[in-house]
Amino acid sequence: MENHPNHNKEDHNPYEDEEWDFESEEEEDDGGSSATRRKWIRNTIIFLLVAALVGNILAFWPQIYNMKTLPLLFKSKELSSQTEIQSYKEAVVLVSTDNGKGTGFHINGGYIVTNYHVIEDNGYIIVKFPEHSQSYKAELSGSDPDLDIAILKVDIGNQQLPFIEMERNQKQWEPGDPINVIGNPLFFTQIAIEGAVIGLVPIQGRHQPVLALDAPIYGGNSGSPVINEHGKAIAVVYATTDIPHQDQMIRAGLAVPVADFESLLRELLPPEED
Repeated sequence: MENHPNHNKEDHNPYEDEEWDFESEEEEDDGGSSATRRKWIRNTIIFLLVAALVGNILAFWPQIYNMKTLPLLFKSKELSSQTEIQSYKEAVVLVSTDNGKGTGFHINGGYIVTNYHVIEDNGYIIVKFPEHSQSYKAELSGSDPDLDIAILKVDIGNQQLPFIEMERNQKQWEPGDPINVIGNPLFFTQIAIEGAVIGLVPIQGRHQPVLALDAPIYGGNSGSPVINEHGKAIAVVYATTDIPHQDQMIRAGLAVPVADFESLLRELLPPEED
């Protein structure tokens, strides 16, 4: 079974500058006609530039807003009206690197959980709390590449930033349990979705089974917390795959159970934060 990492890499295609030499235009003998001509040329050029810009925007628009993303945005807006969802969103961060972006979440004390593939081989890591408009330079505190888990550390001083508590006990879920996932999929940030636990599934190349989710997971969701009905993170999204579910094939989200990296958490977190 092949899994597909959700690391979302953004391509940047800047517009090519074009030089316009107004001084080379020949002027008419009549001053009024010359001024009118220059004004007409200037307005025409502005119109063409604006038309080209609008054309590029309209060409790009369907990639952002299409039949898949619109329901996602509407559902996120609906869920975000709930107080508990809003509180979770405040602890979910945008993880930016040299190569793209992903998601992470604050687990207290400046520690951020994300996926290893989000920050792997990057010269810098920036963590931003979108709900608080605060950004921090992050350092890798610990990782388990085999599990695709990384724990970052940011210096927040004496600030008390929102965090999501993790469920560290083994298998604190059942198939069908409702879950919420909050992340930064596609070109968006702080998107809340809902879904359900499918169960543990074996994945080729991994020593331990992972948690499958019946939920709309997209690129950029890597590192998103999977939150149970008690408000605790039970797993960390890292990929998607096609699996059979209820007599049909579905695209399921894949997540690393928190219990699988409990030893890493205990190794890194001070006793008072454990």
